[in-house]
Amino acid sequence: MATVADALKDGLAHHNGGRLDEAEACYRRILAVSPDHADANHLLGVIAHQRGDHRAGIVLIEKALVQRPKAAVFHRNLGTALLAAGEAARAAEAHRTALALQPDFAEAHHSLAEALRTLEKPQEAETHYRQALSLKPGFVFARNGLGLALAAQGRYAEAEAAYRAALAATPSFAQALVNLAQVLELRNKPKEAEAEYRKALALDPTSLAALVNWGNLCKEGGRTTEAMDLYRRALRHHPDAAPALNNLANLLKDQGMVAEALTLFRRAIAIEPKFGHAHSNLLLTMHYVPSSTPEEIFAAHREWAARFPPVDATHSNSRDPERRLRVGYVSPDFRRHPVASFIEPILVAHDRGRVEVFCYAVHLKPDPVTARLKALADHWREIGPLDAEAAANLIRADGIDVLVDLAGHTANNRLAVFARKPAPVQATYLGYPGTTGLPAMDWRVTDAVADPPGDAEKLHTEALMRLPETFQCFRKPPDAPAVEPVPMIKAGHVTFASFNMLAKVHPALVARWAEILRGIEGARLVLKAAPFRDAGTRAHYHAMFAAHGIAAERVELLGYIPSAAAHFALYNRIDVALDTDPYNGATTTCEALWMGVPVVTLAGRSHVGRVGAAILTHLGLEELIAASAEDYVARAVALARDPVRLAALRRDLRPRMEASSLTDPVRVAKALEDAYRAMWRQWCAKTA
Repeated sequence: MATVADALKDGLAHHNGGRLDEAEACYRRILAVSPDHADANHLLGVIAHQRGDHRAGIVLIEKALVQRPKAAVFHRNLGTALLAAGEAARAAEAHRTALALQPDFAEAHHSLAEALRTLEKPQEAETHYRQALSLKPGFVFARNGLGLALAAQGRYAEAEAAYRAALAATPSFAQALVNLAQVLELRNKPKEAEAEYRKALALDPTSLAALVNWGNLCKEGGRTTEAMDLYRRALRHHPDAAPALNNLANLLKDQGMVAEALTLFRRAIAIEPKFGHAHSNLLLTMHYVPSSTPEEIFAAHREWAARFPPVDATHSNSRDPERRLRVGYVSPDFRRHPVASFIEPILVAHDRGRVEVFCYAVHLKPDPVTARLKALADHWREIGPLDAEAAANLIRADGIDVLVDLAGHTANNRLAVFARKPAPVQATYLGYPGTTGLPAMDWRVTDAVADPPGDAEKLHTEALMRLPETFQCFRKPPDAPAVEPVPMIKAGHVTFASFNMLAKVHPALVARWAEILRGIEGARLVLKAAPFRDAGTRAHYHAMFAAHGIAAERVELLGYIPSAAAHFALYNRIDVALDTDPYNGATTTCEALWMGVPVVTLAGRSHVGRVGAAILTHLGLEELIAASAEDYVARAVALARDPVRLAALRRDLRPRMEASSLTDPVRVAKALEDAYRAMWRQWCAKTA
């Protein structure tokens, strides 16, 4: 026994000193004599976990627990290894067992909180972080974790205070510096955030979190070249870091390099198959790639949805087919965003005798648009801090009859909530140009031009509910100035434009635009997109046009314009707008038309490439819809050479829009309410 005791003592000394090889040798000597020695198995398991072999660590610690089932520290370390292995639910169970055996175990409270935060239960996590701190006030890791739990609940000022308290105790705590920087970003303090990222990287130049999140900050500020450099630095140090791959891919997508982005998204998913954001980003990005067929995109969505097992949900909603309906809208974009400009008129015009409106907001940075939309809802719920299960339970408790997704696979979507089927009828609308792929999503709201009957059904897992006119309702922009005369008369040359995001601008489209410019002497092109704030991005696009013989002075590249009035005034310099394909514009098309600027579009095979055609058809402007790339060029050139036609369109477009259903929220809202009623009646009949 003395030999075993000495070996254990020596092993602990080596272990505490970070000499893992020597410690392991001591523990193995013990096991050679006593294979079931609980402490040796436990500590050898801890070493395996520390080296990254979490599965081996779990096996060894579980073996130790057979001998010592009431050892609280064994359960706690088992939970730590389980969490590292991706088994957060089992980890939480192990930590709860540790606390049942030893309620004053501060480290177990902290570890349970970590597992709960991973399970997206920040409120429960907060409770255990605070218990850990009450037992051990100087526990800086718990203080940092508390900040994370508070930030996840949107309590940013409290989170900042928690991080600063941790850093006051341990100024060299690099992770707390990164977390502080992130919450400063969320509090709209970008310069302070950048200073904290710099401090973190001074302490640890290879910090993945600091490099990636500083890259995110640069990207948001329009510093694309710096952002790309930071992401690439992160990947040099951490080549298998899925978040860095995902963020670099998003940046490349936003610059129009969608093929490269798809490759990186796929790499991220291969490394981390459960990386939901990367999966949704991949699906969205496929829509931008000209070589992606509608059938391939549909198959990819079906494949994504296979992760969600079928749900046999029951609902206690009253099955009266004619009663007032409780309708819930779920969106991360109740803010200054294109989706908001289309849903706001609907919220204004909804007949409250027919529907009671609930808005489930999922966003981090509310703005004046958020406040406006909040005032239009009968009930407003913040579900950003809630995990999918908790959000689904809230929706179920609200008794929602028809739950409407406004995001699809765009950023910060909550499709995992819909997968739990919290409402008897679920539909997707506005925010995404195709199927969600989700079996629990019953309907997709569209119209007969955007999704022509027949082939469109084959590209959706949802049933299609086509509104009788347009599925969109454009909010008349209050900041838009009056329409001025055709600009080419004053400028002396034709000016084309596209204000669509660069993800929609691919090399073949640049070549087509260059062909249009070559077809009209002296013609100019204005492109406006947020990434053009970056000099490197501007140089890249000027080089693309130069390769087709178009000099830089003929292509004006403008970045984000924060003033809505200035943005709309820019259209008074534009003669003809050029739509993008295969991913059409929607907001940009409506804005151009409102400002008297005709838009030439190329109609595609599926919704993503038919929105332009749908808008123009509803306005009786089929002459602006091309059937091929060659036809697109010909129509754009012919229109630019016809100043009389341009003048007539410029005069008539705004009145034409005002007379159409596109800007008539009462008509569209009634059609939408009729659609919800039809969905509801069908459910009632099916479940009667």
